[in-house]
Amino acid sequence: MLIPEPCGTLPSEERQLPRPLAVYLPSAGSQHSGQETVIDLTKSSCELSLQSTDGSSPHTPCTITSSSTFVFDHPGRQKNISFVRLLFAHVGAALTLFLATTDATIVSTILPTITSQLDATQTQYTWVSVTYMLTQTAFQPLYGKVSDLIGRTTVLYSSMLVFAIGSAFCGAAQSMRWLIIARAVAGAGGGGIVSLVWTITSEIVEVQNQAKWSQALSITWACSAIAGPILGGVFSEKVGALSWRWAFYINLPICAFAFVVLWLSLRRVSLGASHNMSLSLFGRTFDFCGLILFMGGSSCIVIGFNLAPVIGWRAISTLLLIIVGVIVLVGGGFYEIHTRRDALFPPAVFRDPTMGIILVIVFLHNFAFNAGTFYLALFYQAVTRLSPLQAGIFMLTYSLGSALASVPSAWFVEYWQRRRSDTSPQKYIICTGLFISTLGFGILILMNERTSRVLQSVYTLIAGVGLGMLFHAPYQVFTRALRREDTATGTSAFFLVRFTGATVGLTVAGAILQLRMAKALPSGIEASTVLQFIGSIPMSETKLQVVRALTLSIQTIWIVCCPCLGVAFLISLLMRNLPCGESVGDEEKSHVSTFTKPPASIAGC
Repeated sequence: MLIPEPCGTLPSEERQLPRPLAVYLPSAGSQHSGQETVIDLTKSSCELSLQSTDGSSPHTPCTITSSSTFVFDHPGRQKNISFVRLLFAHVGAALTLFLATTDATIVSTILPTITSQLDATQTQYTWVSVTYMLTQTAFQPLYGKVSDLIGRTTVLYSSMLVFAIGSAFCGAAQSMRWLIIARAVAGAGGGGIVSLVWTITSEIVEVQNQAKWSQALSITWACSAIAGPILGGVFSEKVGALSWRWAFYINLPICAFAFVVLWLSLRRVSLGASHNMSLSLFGRTFDFCGLILFMGGSSCIVIGFNLAPVIGWRAISTLLLIIVGVIVLVGGGFYEIHTRRDALFPPAVFRDPTMGIILVIVFLHNFAFNAGTFYLALFYQAVTRLSPLQAGIFMLTYSLGSALASVPSAWFVEYWQRRRSDTSPQKYIICTGLFISTLGFGILILMNERTSRVLQSVYTLIAGVGLGMLFHAPYQVFTRALRREDTATGTSAFFLVRFTGATVGLTVAGAILQLRMAKALPSGIEASTVLQFIGSIPMSETKLQVVRALTLSIQTIWIVCCPCLGVAFLISLLMRNLPCGESVGDEEKSHVSTFTKPPASIAGC
């Protein structure tokens, strides 16, 4: 698109509007073809040259109607930023993302310590992580639309503040209820961080360079998987000034530093927010009903699975919650297809089967990844009787495997993207990663208290490599078929599914653990209190039976995760390769704001 000068002078009452760059007019007979005519407003007079989007230059009259689309420039706002600012923007984004993702994994090694100090039950043990994931999921659809309304950076900075407040209250927690509520607050902020970081970095980087720059975020995600368990182990073994509470307090100074870096690097940068969005328009168009249906159904299922070990699987409340949750989710899916409001999921999701396949893969991948990570740490501490720090070190093969696979996968995609004009490299990475992770979880089932340390490391390394290959490739494929103006909504939808998979995975795994332990434990020992007292049980036949029950319970979790990943692998073979330049709409127009009704002075040209 040509960069024009303004045409004419706006009336006094309209001088605050951004100056127009161009206007898009439907070409004759193009209502069904989607072709448009671009009026170049570079002329100093009102003699306008018309250029068709197909490259021709027909001399047609300047007829501007209320259906024409105006493109506006925003004085003082930069569309491109320097390499240095781009670099620092990614440093700040990576730091912020590191906090939000590490907070989900750091609790895996500190929870046994917290459980013993705050006298938590097995149900509360699971809810510490579930509430973080649940609030991440619940607020996810709002972030994209609200950022269109008030700006990307405003929502990001607000999310960082909420996350910091939640982390501070987590560190100060004096009871499990306090900790669970504080984790819910931190999760609400963490969800905004994850969504807006990916959205902003995709908008400040040119499309052809996104694969290269996205490696920073892929590396960050992988590093958080490594650092989380180790940091949790370090803080778990300390008392006084460096107790487990500092696993949460440490977020505060890092969050403040990341805020300063982001603010300095993103000042006066024009992002993809919609400048014609208003609060009233937001209220009329946002899909509140879809959000209520999706979160209501998900919450019913999560609560049902958490209540099942306490009140029984055959209890009316348990069955009712799970059945109602499934029905509400199915009804929400049909509603999303037919709603006239701005759906939670971009239209391309329902038009392209590949988009739906990607979302299913993301759900199942995060189901297995979070359940595997969370209960692998418990396996090392409760079954193999390692200290929290030792457990974090032994989890390095699992975490390091994820990191080692994530970075070369991004390099492979970038290398082959130069030679291929489609998403075939991403498909290859996704299929290979799912196959390896399915194999990895299959052999994890063989791991028990008698397995040697070497074999344990090999098993977890294979599982970690497969899971690590899936950190970013699905997101790249998903965003290929999105319009630029759908980036925020699409990113929110993507992470909505990702966090839902993580939440459901932890919930189902917790229910499996309690149900299996209740059947395998010796008589007289309650499953809900095992984690509090297993360390104080003297070595005896009873303790061996308890350890064996825990081993069987955790193995059952891996047995459930393995076929989930296998199903994801099979459907990944059905993905089609999307052209790298594919877009539902004209990509150029989506970089700038649009008004559907032209100012009066321009309409008179």
